[in-house]
Amino acid sequence: MPQSIKKWLWMALVIASETSATSTLKMFDTSEGVTKTALLAVIVLLYIVCYYSLSQAVKYLPVGLAYATWSGTGILLVSTLGMVFYGQHPDMAAMIGMTVIASGIIIMNLFSKMGEEESEETEAELAMQKDGEAQC
Repeated sequence: MPQSIKKWLWMALVIASETSATSTLKMFDTSEGVTKTALLAVIVLLYIVCYYSLSQAVKYLPVGLAYATWSGTGILLVSTLGMVFYGQHPDMAAMIGMTVIASGIIIMNLFSKMGEEESEETEAELAMQKDGEAQC
C-alpha cells in the first residue's frame, strides 16, 4: 500500500478513536455500576488505539503536522458531536474559532513544507538499501 494512503488511514484511526473516547467521557460521568466499568474499558481501549495509531502515523508524517491535524480535527469533531448528542450550541466566538482551526488544518496540510527534508532523506536511504540488496 502506498505511503500516501497509509499515513491518512492511520490518521483517520487516530482521529476516530480519540474523538470517540473523548465524546464517551460525558456518558461515563453520568453512568453507574457495570455500565460505568464497561464504558471505562471502552474509553481506555480507544485511547490505546489512538496512541498506537499515532505512533504509526508519525512514521509517514512529521510529528508536528500529525499532531496539528489530529488535535484540530479532534476539536472540530468533538464540538460537532457535542452539538448533535448533547445539545450544545456554539456561540459566534466558538464558530469563528472553529473556522480558524479548520483553515489552519487545511493550510498546513496543503501548503506546508514541514518534513520535506525528512522525506528526501528517507527516500535516499530506501534507494541505498535497494542498491545494497541488488548488489548481494
